[in-house]
Amino acid sequence: MSKQRNRNTGSNICIPEYKIALLGSLGVGKSALTVKYITRRFINEYDPTLEDTYTKEDVIDNLTVTIRIMDTAHEDEENLERYTQWADGLVVIYSITSKISFQNAKNLLQVISELQKTRETHDAPVMLVGNKNEMERYRQVSKLDGSSLAAQYACSFHEVSAAGEFKDVEKVFRDTVREIRREAERHMPLKPLFISEDSKPVPPSPSSPKDRDRSKNTVPKTPRVLPKRTVSSFKFFNKNFKIF
Repeated sequence: MSKQRNRNTGSNICIPEYKIALLGSLGVGKSALTVKYITRRFINEYDPTLEDTYTKEDVIDNLTVTIRIMDTAHEDEENLERYTQWADGLVVIYSITSKISFQNAKNLLQVISELQKTRETHDAPVMLVGNKNEMERYRQVSKLDGSSLAAQYACSFHEVSAAGEFKDVEKVFRDTVREIRREAERHMPLKPLFISEDSKPVPPSPSSPKDRDRSKNTVPKTPRVLPKRTVSSFKFFNKNFKIF
């Protein structure tokens, strides 16, 4: 996560910037999901071999943020390492109509897990997304399989459709930003607690004139003399012992 200057207003207020990389097999709908979130429109025709980065300003939990989305096109491990180093959060996508894309998502999660073990910084949160759930009749991957895989790698899970409701697609990206925030907050250093040594005891408040006059007119009481008691040499060492 980084911060940038507000370009629209020209002010010096820094806007948080979050970088999200979309990963998955060719044809699972990475570009369609990206364009749906950016423009609210569904476009079906894309060149799956092109890699591009998109930028959108959004308001998430009453905070204005800039989101940069990388629509990736390469699946080799070298490029995958580049993506994981660039991104603050990762979204692994498969199509519910393709078992092959689901198997590839499994492989990606495994490689990401291994790469993150070698990183010195904190891990980028991962989201697993099953796309094209409007094509229920062609489903090859159950929703249970998707949620089970997400649980195996401790990542969040969504099933959406780039051709469906905009709010469902929007939730994927907004929830990814929230996960990035939570991960960053977990690794924030604790601020030391300083105790000032200059603290002085508070002096007693001065008494009122009435209190001073009252103290002058008060006659000291005669001390009460108690009669002497004959003390026996026999003692009880158990204080809780009682005689009735």
